[in-house]
Amino acid sequence: MKRRAALRAMAVFAAMSVGLGLAACGSDTEQSGTADQADLVMSIWGSTNDTKTYQERADAYTATHPGVKVTVKNIPIENYDQQVDTMIAGGSSPDIILVDSTRGPALASRGAILDLAPRIQSAGLKLEDTVDANRISGYNLKGKQFALPDRGGNLVFYYNKTMFEKANVALPKAGWTWGEFTEAAKKLTIVEGGKTTQYGVAIDNWPQAVESVTRSFGGTILNDALDGPAIDSPQFRTGLQTYYDLAAKLKVSPTLQDYADFGQNVNRDALFAQGKTAMIWAGLWDIPDFVKQGLSFGIAPPPSPDAANPTMMAFGTGLAVGSRSKQQDAAWAVVQYMFSVDGQEPIVANQQDVPSAKALIPEWEKALPQGISYADLTKASNQVFSPARPPQANQIAKQVEQDLYPFFTGSASVEEATSNAASHIKATLAGS
Repeated sequence: MKRRAALRAMAVFAAMSVGLGLAACGSDTEQSGTADQADLVMSIWGSTNDTKTYQERADAYTATHPGVKVTVKNIPIENYDQQVDTMIAGGSSPDIILVDSTRGPALASRGAILDLAPRIQSAGLKLEDTVDANRISGYNLKGKQFALPDRGGNLVFYYNKTMFEKANVALPKAGWTWGEFTEAAKKLTIVEGGKTTQYGVAIDNWPQAVESVTRSFGGTILNDALDGPAIDSPQFRTGLQTYYDLAAKLKVSPTLQDYADFGQNVNRDALFAQGKTAMIWAGLWDIPDFVKQGLSFGIAPPPSPDAANPTMMAFGTGLAVGSRSKQQDAAWAVVQYMFSVDGQEPIVANQQDVPSAKALIPEWEKALPQGISYADLTKASNQVFSPARPPQANQIAKQVEQDLYPFFTGSASVEEATSNAASHIKATLAGS
C-alpha cells in the first residue's frame, strides 16, 4: 500500500526512447536456456520490501525448479525506463520485466517484450479466472497481451466518519450517486465568518481522479481505436466541468489557488489527514498515513452519475517477458507461477500492495486496520476499469495534464483546454 510516489510517477513519467530498432527481433533471438535450466534476471522498481517480496516469490518457484535461478534487479524508478532500454540495446535484456499500463505499450510496440497470447493459449490459462476481467485490458495492445497483471489496487473514495456522523449524513456506499454525493458535500462544508473551515470534499487536477470522474460520465481521453482523441467529446467535457464545479461553483472544495494559499505541500491528501475535508479521491496507499493521524475513516467506491459507467481507475503492475531474453521458456514459467494465487501469497504476507488475484483479496483485507472495510469495493469490482493505452501513453498523459492545468486555474474554458489537448494528442499519435 505504500506506493504513493511510485504510482503517481508512473502515470506521468517521461517517454521511453524509441530508437532501439527492436520491432522484429523477438523471434530471431537465439535461445540458450530451457524451462528447467536458466539463470534469469527480473527488473523491477520500488522499495526494499518490493525487492524482498519479488525475490521470495521467485525463490518459491526455484525451490521446486532447482535448475532455475532468478535475480531481482531493483532499478530506481527515475532511471528505470532508460536503464531497461540500455540493457535491451546492449544485448543483456532482463528476462522478466516489470511494467505498468503506460510503460508496457511502448515496449510492446517495439517488440521488446513478447506477445504472451500464444503462450497463454497453449497453457490453457483463462486470465479472468484469476484476476477481474476489467484489469486485463490495461496490459493489452491491439490484441497482444504483453504482460500478466501482477499487483492491483485502484482509485477509491475516502470519507471521514466523524464528520459524517456529526452532520447526520449517511455514509458513502457502493452505488452512491453523484446527486447524493454533492448534497452530502454541501452539508459537510462549514463556513465561519466568511471563511471555509471545513470542506465537504477536496479535489485537484490529479490525472487519475480526472480520468476516473470523466469516465464515470462516459468520457475517455482517446477513442476506442486508440488512434485519435476523445477528450474534446461532450461526455468528457461534461464530466470535467462537473468535477471542477465542485470548487469553482459549489464552493465545497478548495481551488488550486486555495491549495497554494494553504502553504507548501498542502494537497487534498494533506487536508484529509488534517481533518479539514470530509472526502477525497485517492489510492489505497494513503491508508497507513491516515491511520497514523488517528482518523476515523472509511473507503468506498467513488460516486457515479451513471451506474453503467465505471468510476475507479485500476492501478498496478504486470510482468512481461523480454523478447531478447535467451531464456524465454523459463522466464514465462516464472511469470506464469507469479500470476497464480500461490505465487502472489507473499504480496499479502509482506503487505507489499494489493494482489491482482481476486481469491487473495479476502486475506489481504484482514490486514487492513481495524474498522476499515473493503466490502463495498468488492461489491463494485465491475466499476474498476483499466484503459488500453497506445505506445505514446506517457507523452499523452504528461501533455494532457499540462493542457488541462489552465482550466483548473480558471484561465481557460473547458472547450479551450480540451480542444488544445485534442490537438496535441493528434500530433503525438501522428508522430509529430
